[in-house]
Amino acid sequence: MYNLEDYGNIIESVKEANKLNPDFKAIADDNNAVYNVFVKNARNNIHLVLAMSPIGDDFKRRLRMFPSLVNCCAIDWFLPWP
Repeated sequence: MYNLEDYGNIIESVKEANKLNPDFKAIADDNNAVYNVFVKNARNNIHLVLAMSPIGDDFKRRLRMFPSLVNCCAIDWFLPWP
């Protein structure tokens, strides 16, 4: 989790970024609500890139262990399969 200084910086940054948003003004005094806006924006905007070689048994084993790598991800093939 964040320490007190980081938490304060996050709150101030979110307030500064949303100071012109009329919907945000209603919650600007509640630090927990402001932090929840930060968490919601982070969840909506986070992207993760995972690169693996499709060659070998390790790749097949990972796909069997973590089926969401195929079911819940966008897969871009940059090179033809071997």
